[in-house]
Amino acid sequence: MLTAADHLLVLFIVLGLPLRAYVGMRSLRRAPEAELPGLRRGIWWRAIASQWALTGVTLLLWVSTGRALASLGLVLRPTAGLAGVLVGLATMASLILRQRGAALEDKALREQARARLASVRPLLPAERRDFPAFALLASTAGICEEFLFRGYLYWYAAQFLPPLAAALLQAVLFGLGHLYQGRKGVLLTGFAGVFFTGITMVSGSLWAAMLAHALMDLNAGDLAIRVPATEASGEASPGNARKGRA
Repeated sequence: MLTAADHLLVLFIVLGLPLRAYVGMRSLRRAPEAELPGLRRGIWWRAIASQWALTGVTLLLWVSTGRALASLGLVLRPTAGLAGVLVGLATMASLILRQRGAALEDKALREQARARLASVRPLLPAERRDFPAFALLASTAGICEEFLFRGYLYWYAAQFLPPLAAALLQAVLFGLGHLYQGRKGVLLTGFAGVFFTGITMVSGSLWAAMLAHALMDLNAGDLAIRVPATEASGEASPGNARKGRA
C-alpha cells in the first residue's frame, strides 16, 4: 500500500536528483579552469552523500512498512539467468579491454572517444590522482541509481501500470534525469536504462545491473583520463609515448 512518504520520495528521485545534477554541471561549465578540480571533487562528494541518503531513507521506509526485500530486487538468487548475465558482462568487459589498447593508438578513434565524452567531460576526472574519488562516485551511482530506479521507482510505477509499461516509464525517467547532458545524453542514458532493466529482469535481481552500471561509469572515467579533452598537434599517442620511454 502506497503512503504519502512514497509519493514524496518519488518526487525527490524524479525531480531532486536531476536538479542537483543540473546545477552542479552548470557550475562546472561556468567555472574558471583553475577552479575546476576542487569544484568537481566537491560535486562528487555531494552527489555521493545525496544518493546514499536518499537510498537509506527509501530502505528505512521499505522496512518500516513491512515490505519484502525481494519486491525491490535485493534478494540474490543463483539462477541460470544470473549466470548468463554475468558471463555476458565478463565477455563484454574482456572485449572492451582488448580493444581499448588498439583504439588509443589511433587518432581518429581517440577523437571519437572525445566526442562521446564531451557532454559529461566537466564531470569526469582529468588526472589519475582523482580516480579513487571518482571510483567511489561511480560505485555509488551503480548501486544507488539502480536501487532507486530499477528497484523502487519500478515498484512504484507498477502500482498503477502493467509491468512492461512501468519498466519503460522508469527507463524514460532515468534518461530525463540526465538532461544536463543534453538531448543526446538523455537518449543514451534512456537506452542504458532499458539495458539495465533487461539485465534486472533476466537475472532476477538488481545486483548484476548495479555491477554493469558501476563498470560503465568507471570505464568512462578511466577513458577521460587516458584521452584528454584536447590533443596538441604532433602529440604522441599513448603507445608512442610508451615506446619513447622504453
